[in-house]
Amino acid sequence: MMSDQQDNTGSQQSVELANKIIDVANTCLEQGMAPHVIGSGLRHAAANFSAFVYHQSGGGGDEALSAVVEDFLQAFEYYLDRHAPAELAGGGLNDLIEQAKREV
Repeated sequence: MMSDQQDNTGSQQSVELANKIIDVANTCLEQGMAPHVIGSGLRHAAANFSAFVYHQSGGGGDEALSAVVEDFLQAFEYYLDRHAPAELAGGGLNDLIEQAKREV
């Protein structure tokens, strides 16, 4: 079992690695590579390495696979919100509904 300090160190290292990978992606973007090609390459690399880690750690069955997929989905949903364009003022009924949900 991992200690809190080990977990924090792992999280910090994970973020540092992610930032390095984003730097590579940004360099590719600056060099003219299409964003959808970069995104596809990143997803391919993530799937490839995640499968490698899964098998190197002895697998773990459906529960372990579900945890990997859930981890990706949580991160993806977070970044979808973070990178979404700012909505225009007076966005209508959908905005009012979302505001009400947040206030409940």
